[in-house]
Amino acid sequence: MKKIIIILSFMCILSISPAYGEEEGPDSGDVIIPPGMEVIKEGDVNVVVPKGGQLRKQDSVMLIETADEYASRKFADTDDRFEKIEKELETQKKELGDLKGAVKKLEEDGRKK
Repeated sequence: MKKIIIILSFMCILSISPAYGEEEGPDSGDVIIPPGMEVIKEGDVNVVVPKGGQLRKQDSVMLIETADEYASRKFADTDDRFEKIEKELETQKKELGDLKGAVKKLEEDGRKK
């Protein structure tokens, strides 16, 4: 009899514990967002798209950009960034050359005195 009570008690504990283990959060019931994806809210609708992805409206339908559109836009953005970086690098090289010239001139003036 004692064994039956112990087994029944153990089974009750096991059947109740999952109910207490589940936590209700603000996102409970929402879709789990996979890595590399993000949610874009468009009106009352949440759409899961790749990070940096965009939606476009065609007639009355919202479309997620295709992989080709996403890749070409990202490459174009990357090319623009590289061009800006190259221009900035050239400017910094010129300024560095000017500073080296100024330092040399100051060193020569210091040696003359």
